[in-house]
Amino acid sequence: MITAVLIHGFSGSPEGWRRVADRLRVRTYAPAVCGHGTCASVADSFEAEVERLAAGIRAAVPAPRYLAGYSLGGRLALGLLLRHADLFVGAAVVGANPGIDGEDEREARRTADEAWACLIEERGLEAFDREWSNLPLFRSQQGLDAALVEEQRTIRLGHDPAGLAAAMRTLSLGAMPDYRPALSAVACPVELIAGGLDVKFSALVGQMAEYLPQGAVRLVDGVGHNVPLEAPAELARLLNDAAGGRADRS
Repeated sequence: MITAVLIHGFSGSPEGWRRVADRLRVRTYAPAVCGHGTCASVADSFEAEVERLAAGIRAAVPAPRYLAGYSLGGRLALGLLLRHADLFVGAAVVGANPGIDGEDEREARRTADEAWACLIEERGLEAFDREWSNLPLFRSQQGLDAALVEEQRTIRLGHDPAGLAAAMRTLSLGAMPDYRPALSAVACPVELIAGGLDVKFSALVGQMAEYLPQGAVRLVDGVGHNVPLEAPAELARLLNDAAGGRADRS
């Protein structure tokens, strides 16, 4: 049976995939990203974290494997597809940015993420959660069930502040390569998923589709950036269709 490898976003955890995983018709494996939860140590660079994840996946998960990543997890998924193409028969990238192509813009993002890291270190996770959850990117979550919002908050507050701040620096969008020029080398099918209300990332997945030979854009109507949280049933349907199809061919 195929296994879906599920990589969470920044300040999330493997538990954030539970409502999707419970609906999948395949096995699942959800590793913790460095600096999160029990994975307290932080890699030296973005690509070092890609390598750490690849080694863990190769050791823990038998082939065939299907890869899915949300936000930061989607960026790491792109790195895995480019550096370890042999590991996966297909992938889904959810609400992810493939990188920044200008050095000035990259430096600006590093500066912004350094401010977030300092906020975590100086004011703590409660303050970080208040500021982070109020970003316009997450505005669509205001109508969610209070229990879901509280569960997400509990996950954020459960991290080690030093580890999360270090992850913010090391895994910053400004610290990763611009993967766009290399995406034409990804041979497997890739589902490019974004919430229909998430204007920025809907545009980004459209841009990635122009580079990926087998990239297919899937917009989920009525939800914002965090598709695993806001529309787990629809995301599970997309993953079941994609991963199930790859299992039939593997």
